[in-house]
Amino acid sequence: MEPATESSAPGAANPAVPMDIAARDNLREWDRGHLWHPLTAHSDLWAESGPLVLAAGRGATVFDTAGRPYLDATAGLWCVNVGYGREELVDAAARQMAQLPFFPLTQSHPPAIRLARRLAELLPATPRVFFTNSGSEANEVAFKVVRQYWRRRGQPERLKILGRHRAYHGSTLATLAAGGQTSRREDYGPLPAGFGQVAAPYCHRCPFQLTYPACELKCADDFLARIEQEGPGTVAAVIVEPITAGGGVLVPPDGYLARVADICQQHEVKLIVDEVVTGFGRTGAWFGHQPVAPDAVTMAKGLASGYQPIGAAAFADELFHTIEGTFPGTLPNTPAGDHFRHVNTYGGHPVAAAVALANLAVLEREHLPEQSRIQGARLVCGLVAALEGNPLVTDIRGRGLLVGIELEPGVPRAAARAVAALRARGMLVGRTTDVGPDADNIVILAPPLVIGGEEVDRLVDAVAAALADIAQQPAGA
Repeated sequence: MEPATESSAPGAANPAVPMDIAARDNLREWDRGHLWHPLTAHSDLWAESGPLVLAAGRGATVFDTAGRPYLDATAGLWCVNVGYGREELVDAAARQMAQLPFFPLTQSHPPAIRLARRLAELLPATPRVFFTNSGSEANEVAFKVVRQYWRRRGQPERLKILGRHRAYHGSTLATLAAGGQTSRREDYGPLPAGFGQVAAPYCHRCPFQLTYPACELKCADDFLARIEQEGPGTVAAVIVEPITAGGGVLVPPDGYLARVADICQQHEVKLIVDEVVTGFGRTGAWFGHQPVAPDAVTMAKGLASGYQPIGAAAFADELFHTIEGTFPGTLPNTPAGDHFRHVNTYGGHPVAAAVALANLAVLEREHLPEQSRIQGARLVCGLVAALEGNPLVTDIRGRGLLVGIELEPGVPRAAARAVAALRARGMLVGRTTDVGPDADNIVILAPPLVIGGEEVDRLVDAVAAALADIAQQPAGA
């Protein structure tokens, strides 16, 4: 593949200056000797071609150290929503770093205040914002808040948190326990007690062997059955992703989330919505859960489009005021000066908050959630047409620019082979990993929301060609 002269951003020059061969070889040697990659079997990594060493990006394209371009159909890790090379985000970081590079939120600073206010405008049901460094930490904060809330309400036995099979909520011990990816938990037990899972809304392979709408949303009612089984007075919260992203882009049927919210309200169980992947335009709307009004929303990734590490957990006022002892129904003996005993040194970092504000302005000004809806429909329609008749493909699903292509689980390493074949064609795509037995068979596409129609069409053509080749290969190839 020859170095590109233009990126996916119209008229933008290739920002990658190719390194000489010796410099590239040094980087690969140092990577192999010192860098521990996440979610990676290093023997497999180096038995193949090793990791890409990426040096620059523009729009929806990244460039390696030789200057070769790749269409990034994973948006980094599903987070670079506004695309690469955004100078306004770089400028926001530089201005804030020169003015106030750091101060913790035990006091305050303008970027965090303004960002909290902007998130409250976007999420009016949950206007109280606690900043973190990542999505995992945001979910940890939500778990601690709901447990402390119930203690302040005089119900300390309400501590159980229910999630779903195949869900991913983070890599800390508590978020692993809340999630439903069995392979990801291996070797890390015992995990914290008080977490459980119910059925995933997985219409393609319904765990109840039913069909929508005749199923009457039995997957949602599985929360009701589990709450009643555990005892309603013992369940603190339910946590759900609007779309089960890392578990295979499982898109719930219409009415699912509203039913779950009704069940939670019926039993006074708090509803946490994990928007870490789906938030900020990924699904074709600002957030994937609206118009449902949850008690807490967790977010990260698209909040700053990966330009800075930042996460947040937004809460209904009731939770904040109950913990502070200023809400009706709080225990009368709640001590004065009570508070949420949690801190992240870098949570709400002024530079990260400033970049997030600039990022949200780009999303709004360029109508990127709407562009996600339009280009996502083009992507799905193109894939359905191009993959028709391919015996390897069992389902194509998605919402906005979050799309899953499910492959026959009996074909060994089909998704991994697809990822490698597409990389060879200049396309970076994702797949399910460490979800569970026979679950790592889904190719995931989640490009930057700035992707253009011509790029979508090239991605469709490349996916169709790669999967056609794999379908024709012997099963053990």
